[in-house]
This record gives sequence, structure tokens and C-alpha cells, in this order.
Amino acid sequence: MRKKNIILIGMFTLLINRNICAEEVKYNLGEVIVAATKTEQYQAEVGSSTTVITAEELKKKGKRTVLEVLRDVPGVSVAQSGAFGGLTSVYLRGSKSGHTLVLIDGIELNDPMKADRSFDYGFAHLLIDNIERIEVVRGPQSTLYGSDAIGGVINIITKKGKGKPKWEALFEGGSDNTFKETLALSGSEDKLNFSFSLLRLDSDGVSQTADTSEDDGYENITFSTRLGYEILEDANLDFALRFTDAEYDYDNRAYQDDPNKVGWWRNIAGKIAFDQAINSFWDHRFSFSYSQTRRKYKDEPDSVDTADNTHNWFKGEMKKLEWQHNVYPVDWSTLTCGFEYEQERGFGDGRASTNRLDRKTVDNGGCYFQNQFRLWESLYITPGLRVDEHELFGTETLYKVSTAYLILQTRTRLKGNWGTGFKAPSLYQLYHPSYGDTALAPDESKSYDFGFGQRFWNDKISFDLTYFHNDFKNMIAYSSGSYRNIDNAETKGVELECSFKPIEVLTIGANYTYTKTEDKDTGKKLARRPRKQAGVDLNWTFLEKGNVNLTTSYIGSRWDNSANTLKAKAYTKVDLCASYNLTETFQIFGRIENLFDKKFQQVRGYANPGASFYGGAKATF
Repeated sequence: MRKKNIILIGMFTLLINRNICAEEVKYNLGEVIVAATKTEQYQAEVGSSTTVITAEELKKKGKRTVLEVLRDVPGVSVAQSGAFGGLTSVYLRGSKSGHTLVLIDGIELNDPMKADRSFDYGFAHLLIDNIERIEVVRGPQSTLYGSDAIGGVINIITKKGKGKPKWEALFEGGSDNTFKETLALSGSEDKLNFSFSLLRLDSDGVSQTADTSEDDGYENITFSTRLGYEILEDANLDFALRFTDAEYDYDNRAYQDDPNKVGWWRNIAGKIAFDQAINSFWDHRFSFSYSQTRRKYKDEPDSVDTADNTHNWFKGEMKKLEWQHNVYPVDWSTLTCGFEYEQERGFGDGRASTNRLDRKTVDNGGCYFQNQFRLWESLYITPGLRVDEHELFGTETLYKVSTAYLILQTRTRLKGNWGTGFKAPSLYQLYHPSYGDTALAPDESKSYDFGFGQRFWNDKISFDLTYFHNDFKNMIAYSSGSYRNIDNAETKGVELECSFKPIEVLTIGANYTYTKTEDKDTGKKLARRPRKQAGVDLNWTFLEKGNVNLTTSYIGSRWDNSANTLKAKAYTKVDLCASYNLTETFQIFGRIENLFDKKFQQVRGYANPGASFYGGAKATF
């Protein structure tokens, strides 16, 4: 029945567009995206399912953190344990949070000392200020990025300076004594471009756990810079650096308060890259990146628990050298190949000797090959191959092929992907003295997806429908006191995106994701993955100076534990943001989060703020 429905929909779209001539059609190729192929391509020209959120969209939505923006992306589910610094897991198409690689300006941010080598602790502290765009690529990306990219890639690109130098200052205040101040400078002079941003966010916060009243405060200081210099006419040197220092109060666990439990999260991420066009058919990039994440937790005896005596800390480092080459032998082919060397290192310690993890280092070398074929300006085929040589697990060979086909006469786009992936165990899983096991093997996956998109009436209406299917083998999970390769899992479902622009100043967007998950060994559903989630985004521009954005998110019920005995209820959340440009250089804005003051829990037992009000101003000079 489902196949018949898909065929009928396809026939309908062909019939209503039967009078369109190919030579009259200019297909909207979407935004430029880098993460899907490691080269600049339009979204419509890659077979992968992608979402690009631009700086203009970020400004209209008025969100504070990257994780809040990701909630509105189809195929992405977010679970945060409380607010203001709460531990956050991001699942792409039902995969584990550690199956998503997070990059900022090409720097890998996943923490080698996190149990599953994810970016869970970092998402809550990653603010959208000074971000140019966010790229989300769903589906297997291991052929280009290696381990950690089984489920997909989230690529964050910061702003690049251009034009006359300018300052930008922002102030915002609101509920729970929350204040944010930002000062930024950007521009370009002759061969140099520069961008600097300094931000501070602090709040009294709300209680992390439900049914308690003690507020858990939060502080965040973030510095970001990006520099570029044209050494020669066809050669550039680029440098990027981001530093975040966050301190946050948190509680023992679900429904259990703690008045003096404190966590620190500090990350420094930097990259230097040299780009050069050798000639008209060959260019290359050589880069070195470094990321260091420090985490510390402190909990002294208190009235709730007189036996508390926690003081633990962890340090994880990632160093990466990469040399990428792009060759254009003919105008319908782009060959990309690259060589990588990665070294991850980490250690941990604490008051209890059982928490000590001696310094460990693991190396990995890899090479990747990809060819983008462009045939007849409508068919795009991209096969890829990767070979990794891991210090512990030996040789891993991965494959992927993706395709996109544009039917210009009907403004229809067909797409499909198939790929394999692997996920190496983290240093924590391998070497922790109590929970680790050096005999662990990597997670493995096979994934495919296919779908089609359609545009109507000069792109005023569009929709995209995608079916996805992932098989995971040897997934690492915690069981009986240690980490083990015990899980085989399957996730599959449908992603639907729609957009309607009835008039120039009004845009209505909607998305729906259906995800079915199963642990093949136990028959249980995977925890914290909602089967149904949906979103509606309405944006209205008025008087050429004002903007109003209304975002509605629905998250369906989901199991909160792997045993499927605890369930988190479904909820709907509405946010409203408005801004107005009083002059060309001065803007006022305000927003209401959780407009209808709904009481809900993303993770069972952890609280979220009720209706919260914020307002501020931004000046450019």
C-alpha cells in the first residue's frame, strides 16, 4: 500500500506540471553546502539529505544555542537533561549520539574522553553568536570523515570578515536574571580579512531536576576569531580559534536535588589551513587542527547527602593533519582525495582511585577518494571509498555512493544513498579501570535512503520526502559493569519537509519525522528517540524593518530507558521572536520561549523553564 501511494504521488506531480518546458525552467538548487562532499556544491546536486541554516535564519529565529536550532531540523531529535548547561544528546535518524560528528570551521569537537566520544557535554554551551551557517548532513558520512560519522555530520561555520571594518554590540536580558553581552569586530583590509567575537552569558537558571525549587545557575564566556590572508594571488592562509569556558550547577539525578554540585566545561579549538590553486584543474588544502576539552565535577558534603565527596576531572585532546586535493580532469568530473592523520589522547583522575585513567594515546591514519560526476546538467553520481589504518583495530575499508537526478521539466528531484560506516571505541570505553575493555571492537553500520522532492508555482510551494534505513552491528553498550559489543540495532523511518510562500513577506515551513527503532537483541525500542516529531515555522516580515517568527515543535512520547519501563510524555512547545530595525545601525528585539507556559520534560525527571521573556538591543557602528 505504501509503494502504491508513493507511485500515485509521483504521477500526480508529473501531471500538474505537464505544461512546463525544460528550456523555461531554472531549478532552485538551494544553498551552497560544504560538508556533504568537502567541496562547495549546491544542495540539489548532492544525493545526501541536507539542511542549511543561514545566519539570516538564525537571526530571525532568535535562538540562543545551536541545540535549540537543531530541534527544528527533520531527522534530528534532541534530549537535554534540564536547561542552562544540561547534558544534551543529539540523535540523527535514531543513531547513537556518538554516531554524529560535530565540526566547527572544520575542527572535530567530539570529546575523546566522553564515554561514547560524542559532543553531548558541549552542545549546551555552543552559542549561535558569530555563526555564519549550520550544515546538517544526515546519513552515513564515514567515507569522508571516518569514525564518528555513521549517523551524519553537523558542520558549523563561523563568520568571515568582509568589507569596511565594523563593530557590533548586543545586550539582552530576561527571565531568571539571564543576561547576555556580545562585542564583535569584523571586516577586511587589502589582503587581510578578520572577525572577532567576545560573548558572556549568565543566568540564575532554574532547577535541573523536576519537583525541586533550588535554582541551578550558569555562566559562559566564549571567544571566537577567524582570520584570512591572501599570500599570493591563488594562495590563502586561514586561521580559526574558538574558546569556551562554562560553569554550571546541576543535580544528582532525575527528581533528586543537590545544592552544591558544580560542573566546568572548557574547550579550545583551533585550525590553520593553507589553500592553493596550482592551476585551472588542480587545487589543494593542507591543514592542522587541534581541539582540547576539559571537564571537571565537584560535589562536597551537603544537607541532602552528607557522604558526597566527588572531585573528578577529564582531559581529552584531538590533533589532526589533513591534505586534501581536488582535481578537475574534465568539466563533468571532480575528483577529491585526501590523506589524514589523527591522534587522540586523554586521561582522567579524581579523589577516588577507581576514577583514575592513565594518559592514553591512539593513532589513526586514513585516505579517502571521491568522484563527483555531473552528466547532462541533471544527473549527479558520487561514489566514495575510504581506507583507515587504526592503531588498535587494523584496516577498515568503507564505501558509499550517492546520486541525485533533476527532472527539469517537472521541477522534480530524485535522490538515493547507500553507505557503510564504523565507529571506533572511545579511550574511556577502552581504558577506564573499572568499566573499560581493550577487547572491544568498533561499531559497524550499513545504511541507505531514497526520496524525491517537488517544487510548484515558481518555488512558492515545495516538499521533500525521504525514506531511510540503518542497520547497526556490534554497538557498544554498558552492561554488567563494563562496556561490551552487545547490541545490534535497526532504525528506519520517513522525513518530510514542506515550504509555502503565499506572499513575498510570509513563509510557512513544516517538517515531520517518523522513526522506528529496535534493539535487535532484546526487541526493545532505543531510548529517548521519539517515534513521531514535527515542527511548524512561520516567518513574517513587515514594514521592511520588522520581523516576527513563530516556531512550534511537537515531540512524541518515547521510552526513557533501554528496558522500556519508563516513558517520557509527548509535548508541544511554542516560541515567539520579534525584531525591528529602528535605524540601519540599531535594532531592538524580544522573544518569548515556551509561549503557553507548558510543563514538559525532555528527559524524564528533569525540568524545563516555563514561559520565559527576553529582550534587548543590537547596535552596529
